[in-house]
Amino acid sequence: MTTNAPTIPCPLCGEQVPASQLYDHKAADNRAAVEYTLSIIKDRHPEWTENDPACRRCWDYYREL
Repeated sequence: MTTNAPTIPCPLCGEQVPASQLYDHKAADNRAAVEYTLSIIKDRHPEWTENDPACRRCWDYYREL
């Protein structure tokens, strides 16, 4: 028997990802790094807000810029 995990589209890349794999930037320990990454994402995606999710792949991409 297989179960389908709920998926959600990443608002940054549009890819459907399991909801459990979204990056929880609100719970991250290093707030300075999180704030930097948030500013990069908001600069490139003005429609995105801090309350929106991001998949781990997108978060890691923007964090490395």
